[in-house]
Amino acid sequence: MNRFILSAAAALALLPVTSCRFNPSLKEELVVDFADWTPDSVEVKGSTQGFAMWENYAVVVHDKGQCCIFDMDGKSLWASYKLSGNESHCNNAFFGLEKSSEDALFPLLYISECRGTHACFVTDLGRDSARIVQKIYFDNENGDYPGSFDWAPDLGNGFIYTYGGKNGSFKLLKKFRMPSLADSDGSGEVHLREADVIDEIRFEDEINIWQGSFVDGRYAFLPDGYPPHKEYIHVADLKKKEILLSKEVTDLGLEPEGLVRKGDWLYVVFHKKKAPRHSTLYRFSLK
Repeated sequence: MNRFILSAAAALALLPVTSCRFNPSLKEELVVDFADWTPDSVEVKGSTQGFAMWENYAVVVHDKGQCCIFDMDGKSLWASYKLSGNESHCNNAFFGLEKSSEDALFPLLYISECRGTHACFVTDLGRDSARIVQKIYFDNENGDYPGSFDWAPDLGNGFIYTYGGKNGSFKLLKKFRMPSLADSDGSGEVHLREADVIDEIRFEDEINIWQGSFVDGRYAFLPDGYPPHKEYIHVADLKKKEILLSKEVTDLGLEPEGLVRKGDWLYVVFHKKKAPRHSTLYRFSLK
């Protein structure tokens, strides 16, 4: 299989924040309730979970594997289908920089299984279907993750993180070099081990219930909580290994899920209880 890496210009929006005085306001504004762009004839199943953006497209993945792709410019649903071979919780999602082929429509999408084997399903999205082209695992030999864990990107620096822990207790980020498709074994898998860990960051009790995750250089953006618990968007300084600031979003009445940074904005998708059509997108200012 030929592999293609996107140019630096294409990844410009994903460059890391570099200011040592980073102090975002996280002032929010509503972008869209995706139900407004979804035809009545399209059934949406499963709670809103992972979220990713590429160029003018936004991807929402739902529990059990429904994938909805929206054209942000056209304000419309571009595609909706069930992900082949993925019936997981799909708790986090992000686009990488690698494509499966020259004519692939999108970069590869990395989807966190979350439960079960905690795999990262590296997925090639098409117009009407998708296929898993690689599975990434962390073997967790030390048992540092007593519960589920996700996968988070730091694309601008070529790293991937595992993120999880225990609700109501500690949360842990472990840093690895980002695998490429060429790193797959004969079964199309990559197995990361403790010896592959470059760094780790532990938060003892600042984050109650972890949700999506996105790392951008020195900083990690970490949603937290679901009803009836309070909900937050946390910004963590990974160099200092501490929470830099927290924005409470409980008053929105929605559950924060997946997120992505684009330029001076942090886009966060929210789940509305028992209403998966109403995946609701807000953006938070990083100025």
